Amino acid sequence: MDNMIKGYIQSCELVGKRLDELRAQYHQLEEQGDILAIKELDLDRRIKLLYKEREHMQEIITTLENYARRTGQRGNT
Repeated sequence: MDNMIKGYIQSCELVGKRLDELRAQYHQLEEQGDILAIKELDLDRRIKLLYKEREHMQEIITTLENYARRTGQRGNT
């Protein structure tokens, strides 16, 4: 159980880093006035999807941690 939680936490961190990259790219293109590139890269949609994915992963992490706490399995597996 502990390994599963750690895996979700690592994945969540990676999604956060990717969000930072995409937001930086979005802002850079926006400052350059290259709205066409933002649309071509579909940055708005990609950023929204990653936010949703990260939110779902955080919910799963919370659920797994609560389950492990209730069952006393944290650290045993």
